[in-house]
Amino acid sequence: MVIDSGAVDKLVPLLSHREAKVQTAALRAVGNIVTGTDEQTQKVLDCNALSHFPSLLNHHKDKINKEAVWFLSNITAGNQTQVQAVIEHNLIPMIINLLEKGDFQTQKEAAWAISNLTISGNKMQVSYLIQRSVIPPFCDLLNSKDMQVTQVVLDGINNLLRMAGRDQESVAAMIEECGGLDKIENLQNHENMDIYKLAYQIIENYFSDENEEVSNLAPVLVDGEYHFNPNLMPGGNEEGSPSEGGGGPAGSTPMTGDGPFQF
Repeated sequence: MVIDSGAVDKLVPLLSHREAKVQTAALRAVGNIVTGTDEQTQKVLDCNALSHFPSLLNHHKDKINKEAVWFLSNITAGNQTQVQAVIEHNLIPMIINLLEKGDFQTQKEAAWAISNLTISGNKMQVSYLIQRSVIPPFCDLLNSKDMQVTQVVLDGINNLLRMAGRDQESVAAMIEECGGLDKIENLQNHENMDIYKLAYQIIENYFSDENEEVSNLAPVLVDGEYHFNPNLMPGGNEEGSPSEGGGGPAGSTPMTGDGPFQF
């Protein structure tokens, strides 16, 4: 109804209004529209909405930064044409900058934007993320006390590695070099079992050759629930084998796209 009324054409120019209150209201309004279908999102993009975002992402008010990245996280959750539009407007480096330097609420939205792209994007689009040095600031958020942020970042890292193909070792090396591997290993002690299982899965699938003791830390399935085995400690004498642990990140879908990563 809002789209049919022609309101989008009037709302989008307000994203560059000189008053921050008007910008915030317009940003929230168009942001709510792009939480809908890909078709509704495209209507907003067709009004040249993304051209307003460099100034919004560089705004001096944290609240506007946060709302802008929230908007873009819904675009990166869209189809690959919409993901490409974000890339072509040179917004990815700005999102990564806020992932690293924004206030925590903005960093949280930036983590969603990046993780969504690893799900919706094709191989070349995900490769672009890595070329823009997303891995260090992304991995830094693994230390967050917010479990949702930790889960989102782990999902994204899992997707980055899964999409890497023949460049998987290079991506894994980047994660290790910035301290990400140590953080993922530490998450195997996390109180949240979903986080623990995904951390274990990432190490088992992509780092196990360099971490021979990982298999001893696998969860044990007892009566339909996963439990730690207190007798299997690193350096101990007892042997253990991993049970069938948890699956991939919830909501992940198969990726499409051609071409290897290029670094």
